Amino acid sequence: MWKFLSRKEASQQIGVSIRQLDRYISDGRIKAFKPYGGRRVLIHSDSITEANLKSPVPLFKNFEVEDE
Repeated sequence: MWKFLSRKEASQQIGVSIRQLDRYISDGRIKAFKPYGGRRVLIHSDSITEANLKSPVPLFKNFEVEDE
């Protein structure tokens, strides 16, 4: 079962500001999406790991890797 967090919940969980969390999302370190093209951003709780935040290329265990 997927679990999603709001930006505020995720930032509190990892101890960073919402602005820093937005940077992690734009860098691709954290998986997030906007449901139905809305303004709210939901974050996959499985993508918030210490390894993803510190590694140069994040690894997502529960997501398929897309080949470019």
